[in-house]
Amino acid sequence: MKKTILLLLVALFPVISGCKAQSPVSEEDKAILSRFFEYASGKELHRLPVNERIVAIGQFFINTPYKSGTLEINPKEQLVVNLREFDCVTFTDNVLALALLKEYTPRQTEVYLKNLQKIRYRDGEITDYTARLHYSTDWLYEMSLDSIVKDVTLENGGIPFPNKVGFISRNWQKYPALAQDSLLARKMLRIENNINLRKYHYIPKDKVSAATGQIQPGDILLITTDKKGLDTAHVGIAIEQNGQIYLLHASLSAKKVVISEVPLPEYLQGIRSHSGIIIARPYQF
Repeated sequence: MKKTILLLLVALFPVISGCKAQSPVSEEDKAILSRFFEYASGKELHRLPVNERIVAIGQFFINTPYKSGTLEINPKEQLVVNLREFDCVTFTDNVLALALLKEYTPRQTEVYLKNLQKIRYRDGEITDYTARLHYSTDWLYEMSLDSIVKDVTLENGGIPFPNKVGFISRNWQKYPALAQDSLLARKMLRIENNINLRKYHYIPKDKVSAATGQIQPGDILLITTDKKGLDTAHVGIAIEQNGQIYLLHASLSAKKVVISEVPLPEYLQGIRSHSGIIIARPYQF
């Protein structure tokens, strides 16, 4: 009997020993990371303050194609890594995750993944669809608690933000994870109610021109919207050119990562539903 058990264990050992969690980083993304680490090393990014790193890293990804829905590839919530194509949120969270590294070598890949998960999920824990920080104001609140960014909107002329979130719970049938699980839909409603208990501020777009002198390169700009049930419609990174602030972002209209053709105030005025900005300033370390 003992011999039989031993033979079974020997037979199974190669299978057991070969069971490893599949890496979320594809070969294509590994190649991009490799090029990025070479770029970061050449620019000595580890010596720069975080806000300057954010700008430099964002510029590395200029011309990366735009694609929406890259986080919705699996019914089961999981960490998705895609450096080949971005929407405005995944561009920004990947840039921030890389900016928080203390050194730039392939050995830091696991740290980058941990950073990305912390930035993308409430308490850095992947439990279900509702753990992902779907609303920008909720993201701002969580990142402020973790001392990753600070909301500096109020001190730079911000006024109370009137919108209340609720779009996701009201349109639950459009979200497969919620449509398949009514408990998650109710959980999302509770999360929205908690968000609506907090006070947020924004700078209306007709006041942004006067406030641009207070915006620093590397600030993360949450672009607010007047659409009912939503807080923001876009997000990007402040970058300075010729003494003016522009937006470095993954652009739906340009279909790639670009720097806005016009300064930030003019960019905001060009889109009717954009109502203003919230300024999230990365903490230095």
